[in-house]
Amino acid sequence: MPGSITETRMTRDEILQRLQTIKEKGIKALGLLESEKLSAGEQAELQSLARWLKEELEREYNRMLPERIQRTMTIYELSVYSPTIEEAWKDSGIRRLKIDGIPDHRWQETLEAVVYKAGRYLS
Repeated sequence: MPGSITETRMTRDEILQRLQTIKEKGIKALGLLESEKLSAGEQAELQSLARWLKEELEREYNRMLPERIQRTMTIYELSVYSPTIEEAWKDSGIRRLKIDGIPDHRWQETLEAVVYKAGRYLS
């Protein structure tokens, strides 16, 4: 999977792929949360997925904040990607999620919100 996107302009396909990756990692984390009792390995994998989601959303949110960056963005970035990332970062609860803690119901609510927000524009 690619790392964070450092270019200022993204194509529609790149945006959709990025959102798909976020959604898939969120779904995988939710699948792990469904286990009655997580093994140490499953808990570590879940924490790793949640950490990736948290760091990626924060990185992308911060990358798109400066007005100079927004002036160079495509209409699709401005109308779809940027608001989706902002909502996932600010409204899902992921920025307050304690990644190194024991997964609980708050993780589920947060991850479901991230998956929902990332998947809204995917067909």
